[in-house]
Amino acid sequence: MAYTVFAEPATTSKATAGKDYLLYVNTGATETSPTWTLVGGQRSGDLSRKADEIDASDKTSGGWKATLPGLRSWSIDLESVYLAGDTGAKFLEAAFLNNKQVHIKFEYPDKSYLTGWASLTECSLSTPHDDVATLKGTLSGAGPLSDLKTGGTVNEEG
Repeated sequence: MAYTVFAEPATTSKATAGKDYLLYVNTGATETSPTWTLVGGQRSGDLSRKADEIDASDKTSGGWKATLPGLRSWSIDLESVYLAGDTGAKFLEAAFLNNKQVHIKFEYPDKSYLTGWASLTECSLSTPHDDVATLKGTLSGAGPLSDLKTGGTVNEEG
């Protein structure tokens, strides 16, 4: 007998699994008609957004520091298993070697996504004797990330 119906818990977690967040690079010729290529072997893709801190303290602040947000920035720290022949990884390495910015898409589990331009400011290949080779890098934003967009993935290679 094959089971096809399973009980569902009364409450479900709203947590999402990190494995379902993916990074793509535009390997196409234009920003307006992108060809999104998955960076293969991803282990992590940590999106960081921050603002510089501007000191707005004065003598009347009761001895407490006051700050304002200054210039904002974003970056993605990436670690991927180095897969021989992976188009996304090869594209990132080529962009680094040619001092080119890359157009990226950071995709959430529900297929919503952010896009932006970044410079690959670190590109390392780790090759331990007792583990898989990994590509590690930092994509530093060049301008803002887009607003969150909804929709599926189109014009994709992988």
